[in-house]
Amino acid sequence: MPKLCPRCSELLPDDAGFCPFDGAELQKSSDRFLGKTIAARYRLIKKLGAGGMSVVYLARHELISRLSALKILRPELSRLPEHRERFLREARAVNRINHENIVEITDVGESDGVAYLVMEYVEGESLLVQIQKGPLAWDRGARIALQVASALARTHQTGIIHRDLKPENILLVPRKAAAPEHAPAELVKLTDFGIAKMMGEPTLTLNEQLFGTPGYIAPEYVGGLPIDGRADIYSLAVVLYEMVTGQLPFEGRGQSDLLLKPLTSAPIPPSQRISGLPPDLESLLLRCLARDPDDRPHDAFALHDALVDILRRFGAGSLAPGAEGASGSGAPGPITGNTREPLETIIDRTSQPRLVIELATADVGKLVTSDMSARWSTALAELETHITRARRAGGESAVVAGRAAEMALVAGEMLPRIERATKMASELQAKVDRLEAVGREFRGNLGHAIDVLVHDRSRERAHLDALRARREALQRALGDALPSSENPLAPSLADLSAGSDPRPWEVEALESEERRAAGVVEDLAFQIETLQKQLDGKNETHEQALVRATGALEGALSALRTLTHEVARSIADGIDMLQRAG
Repeated sequence: MPKLCPRCSELLPDDAGFCPFDGAELQKSSDRFLGKTIAARYRLIKKLGAGGMSVVYLARHELISRLSALKILRPELSRLPEHRERFLREARAVNRINHENIVEITDVGESDGVAYLVMEYVEGESLLVQIQKGPLAWDRGARIALQVASALARTHQTGIIHRDLKPENILLVPRKAAAPEHAPAELVKLTDFGIAKMMGEPTLTLNEQLFGTPGYIAPEYVGGLPIDGRADIYSLAVVLYEMVTGQLPFEGRGQSDLLLKPLTSAPIPPSQRISGLPPDLESLLLRCLARDPDDRPHDAFALHDALVDILRRFGAGSLAPGAEGASGSGAPGPITGNTREPLETIIDRTSQPRLVIELATADVGKLVTSDMSARWSTALAELETHITRARRAGGESAVVAGRAAEMALVAGEMLPRIERATKMASELQAKVDRLEAVGREFRGNLGHAIDVLVHDRSRERAHLDALRARREALQRALGDALPSSENPLAPSLADLSAGSDPRPWEVEALESEERRAAGVVEDLAFQIETLQKQLDGKNETHEQALVRATGALEGALSALRTLTHEVARSIADGIDMLQRAG
């Protein structure tokens, strides 16, 4: 069983007693991944958590000491091609979202048969921890749900359904002191897309595996029907209901009961469990929890706008500037109405990266090379100190000191090679960082532009739905009002045209406005599709460059690890030899 250094997480042979790098006493590790280096650069230093499909570790980058959260698909699932391919494909898709309220995925791939993804390390607590302390104030819950709805809107636009929205997968991060004055008090991060579904994949049936958590799963999903983004809207409504009441909207005696209750009964109105809730918020929650997806808000932006309206009318505090917009990604504020940029301008503006990397490649190389050189020079100096002591002791110790000196010479000759290899790896790492930063920028710009268009389409669709409902109501009233064999005393069409309600001319006007609104929706859909195609094309080109750069980096880091292990072995063997002789 290998041993692990508790300080630097270096994995060493089971016969070693102390770490040759920092002298710490080694500990046995029963975790096959702890201490392991993934993709030649991510050292797993702590287990953060585990789920049914994956295990998450805190990882430290070997070269730049950056901390990340690294998720590994469980080995038993990695052996199943369908699970491995789903894990990798959907992780790559999520990697393209780039939204402030979604935990960023920075890397994804396979290494020695292990499927992994690397995420930003977020030091916050889960929403579940907050709920376990008691119900949240309704306006705080609505503000949290508002940020999640913004994240879902971007997610659904990229063709992804989360499918496992629950308090455990929502992180709350206190805003930093340097945050803008009107920024929300806490930043919400949606995480764990491990069972996300790409829209357009085959429909789930009851004979197949059901993903998700009972109590939060939309009824159509339980019933084996096709799902879309409205399934996530249902789950978010359950989470918001639980935030403000401390309970789920359905009472169940077990997992199966919680799973099936939404198919057979209506949710318990939250006002029966808590007082002081705005009636409009209760109405919105019950609408989002409707059994039929068609009775819910048509998309996440519609839910987002409804929450903004409720907070504006009933909330105690003011919304942050732009909270009603679609940004959410650190991009410029919302673009609405006549201020929207022409499509050609957006495409031209995002065609070339404008990002300036503050830390030059040479600077990174100097920093890392200096640190690595100091580390190995210190270890070599320790060996030479032992050699000097042994020579002074004379006798057999002096003979052993001669052999140890040969090892020290070999190690010393390898140090310049390590320095050159470290510099090369540093330069490649800087190139990878530069590519990732450029990717984040163009995804942020184009993603924001797409968000704006999708948000406008959502509002136009809501307007279109209202027009259609008004027209259909007038037509029904008009049909009841006109004379017929069943109703010979009804007013004539001429009487109606003269001023009685309902008015046929209003129906015609509504039909005309419907056609206009439908045309706007169609035009927005064309613009969204055009921008999405450009974003997909830029992503493909960018990812090819990133794959080449990360491949070269992994090769350089593997060579560096080989060199450092040889030096470590030479130094450790020399010290061990001298200690036994002494």
